[in-house]
Formats: sequence, structure tokens, C-alpha cells
Amino acid sequence: MRRFASHAATLIIALAATALASAAIRSYPDVRPPPVDPAAATSADPGQADLEALFFRHGIDPDSNKARIIVAWVEKIRDDPVIATGIAGGAQSVGQIFLDPSARENLMSQGLVRLAPSDRLKYVQLVTKFLDELVPVNCFGLSNMRAVMNRVSLREMTDADVDQYFNLLFKVLLSDASNAPVPNPTPQQYAAAERQLTRMLVAELHGDQTNLARFASYTSNPSMATPSDACWATRVTLHAIIAMPDPERDFVLLRTIMPNGAYDASSRGQPDAPGTAAPLRAASQPGGADAP
Repeated sequence: MRRFASHAATLIIALAATALASAAIRSYPDVRPPPVDPAAATSADPGQADLEALFFRHGIDPDSNKARIIVAWVEKIRDDPVIATGIAGGAQSVGQIFLDPSARENLMSQGLVRLAPSDRLKYVQLVTKFLDELVPVNCFGLSNMRAVMNRVSLREMTDADVDQYFNLLFKVLLSDASNAPVPNPTPQQYAAAERQLTRMLVAELHGDQTNLARFASYTSNPSMATPSDACWATRVTLHAIIAMPDPERDFVLLRTIMPNGAYDASSRGQPDAPGTAAPLRAASQPGGADAP
């Protein structure tokens, strides 16, 4: 499962790396001195001026509702006491963390696995919506999902989606800072979830042999896939995951985004179970979807 879900995992974790989100958090002033003249409050605040310039660069009107939504959430992130004490360097370090791909992905992974299952699902649903609506079918000609997500702009999102995006990002940061226990499904639960995902992948592809073969070809050698095939397979995988029943769906999400080494030691280093590394080749055969 980890092999054919790798692009989906990268996409899920990379969502927080949108250029404007990290830049807005990084640019927002740590300390806002009280202005002498209230009418000059904006001009007296260099951080606010930086934000306005940032909005202009990203094609967002600084006086728009979208800009107000972003500023409100950035303030909430920067002022939250749990984030301030639970993340190394405090809330002011979040923007810098987002500049480091390794640190960013570790923070996002740690936060995502600690979210409530319902919020984890909402996060993945939002990722999938952006991929479906804001990304062309060939993923801008890119196979690297980090690079793909860097092309997704808050400018193109609806105000409601921007609000939900920052709401979920806030929850991810909060859950990472809280250092809550990480769920730990058993190897048997993971195996059952993988079999369920295989069935949902077949259903998502409507059992079409051409699409089954295309997906199997992708999973057998993703590094050789075209951007269109990688983009298509990622969409198929995300839609199949969303269509799964709980708790198997959440087990798949946990395994997909789990930081390396964080899951049960008994499953470390084990190869994918027979029939799951390239699931659709097995699933396309009679009874293959239920193979252990």
C-alpha cells in the first residue's frame, strides 16, 4: 500500500506548503507597537505593509474578504499559546519551518496523524478538491507532487476553501504542538484496510481492464510514469481512499502519512503483502480483491 499511495502522501503533506500560507505566517509582525496616530496604524506597521505587498504579489486584494480571512488565521496561529509553547521556536518559527522541506513534512506528518479522524478526512477531502479543481489533468507537466502543490494558489481558492484550509492547518499545528498520542493500529488492521482499499480502487476504476492495467503499470514502476499517469493515479487513489468505510479508511490514511518509524514496530521493514504492492493486478483476477 505504501508504494502506490506515495504520491497521495506527498500531496497530502505538501498542502501546507503553499507559498502564500508560509510567507504570510513568516511575514506577520511578531510585535505590533501601538500607533501614535490611529489613522496611520497601517503605515506604521511594517509587518502589515509586508503582508499587503505579499498579497499584491499573489494577486489578492489586501482589502478583500480573502485577505481578511488569511490575516485572521495567521493571527490565530501566531497568538495561540499551545503552538507557542509546543513547537520548537514558538509560533514565529512556523514560517521558517515551512521553508525547510524536511522539517515541514515532519511537522505536517506529526500533526496529521494526531488529528481527530474526522478532521483528517476533511483535510484529505480538501486536498482532493484542490487536485480536482485547481490542477490540470497532467499536473502542470510535473510528476513531483510537491512541485504540483507549489502551483496551487490561494488566489484561485474560494473564500470558504481558504477559511477551511487555514482552519485545518491550524488544527494540524495545534495537534503537533500538543504531542497527543499517535494512533497505533495493529498489523492485522492495516492488512484488512489494504484489502479494502484494493476493492475500492477496483470500484473507482469501474473494473475497466484498460484502467486496471494502466494503474497496475503505474504502481509497478511509478518513477517511469508520465506526469499525466502520475496525476491520474494520485486522483484515483485519493478518491478510492475517501470512498472507503471507517475505520479502514483512517487506517489507510494513518499508514500513508505516518512518519517513518512511528508505526508499530512489528510492521517495520516488512514488504507489502502479496497482492497489495500492485493491487489491481491481483484484484483484476477472480477473487483477487480478497487476497490476504
